[in-house]
Amino acid sequence: MRALILPLWLCAASAWGAEPPLTRAEQAFDALEFDAAAAAYQEALAAPGSRAERLMAWEGLALARAFMGQPQEAQEAFEMLLVLDPDARVQASLGPKIRAPYEAARKALEGQRPVLTVTRAKDGRVVATLEQPRPVAVELLVAVRQPGAAGFSAAVGKPPGPVAVKAAPERAVEAYAMARDSGGAVLFEQGSMRAPLRFDAQVAPPPAVAAALEVAPPGVEEQVEEGRPVWPFVVGGVGLAAAAGVVLGVVLSQPPPLALPPADRTERLP
Repeated sequence: MRALILPLWLCAASAWGAEPPLTRAEQAFDALEFDAAAAAYQEALAAPGSRAERLMAWEGLALARAFMGQPQEAQEAFEMLLVLDPDARVQASLGPKIRAPYEAARKALEGQRPVLTVTRAKDGRVVATLEQPRPVAVELLVAVRQPGAAGFSAAVGKPPGPVAVKAAPERAVEAYAMARDSGGAVLFEQGSMRAPLRFDAQVAPPPAVAAALEVAPPGVEEQVEEGRPVWPFVVGGVGLAAAAGVVLGVVLSQPPPLALPPADRTERLP
């Protein structure tokens, strides 16, 4: 049985005597009650939770459906798991009942990975898009602020987007983007509220500011005050500037491969 790291809201639910759905799903699976386990896993996927818990729920749902003799439904769940973790694996010893839908899911997603991209347009807007092989994330958010500002301005839309927030092109900005599922779990993200991405100004600063920077002593543009830039224009640039705007797009990093232990899933099966 895989160890569960439960967030505070799950612990609070347990304190009141209500078992969280993911815990009930794991218990039903271990008792070989696959119908009940599948229903509880689906309930867990619709409830608040973390990305790690979503991986556990999609894996458990795929296995439960496979053991119930539902290969197509098992393949669909495996595909959602592989969108979140393309390196997920199952043990060959689990047998063809599991291997067949898993291999079919891998073949269906071959060469496809989710990509969350954040760009800055010439007019200053910050734009987020999300490419995903299967619609596991249903909400896309992008948030923007000027360096040193207390809060972010945000926009929310549906993947693949684009979802954009306006920003003055003559100012540098900080931004982050995230994609969430129907239960609110953050599945993919670029930057964060605490560690945002940084984008250069798209046009030259006002003449007075440019003149001041020309006569400033060396290194003045690198000065910071309480960890924040003195002036929101970036001289020399921290981001990547191009005529078509600034683009930050990477294939999302994945957690370590999932190893599905055969003993605790199959030793009591008929």
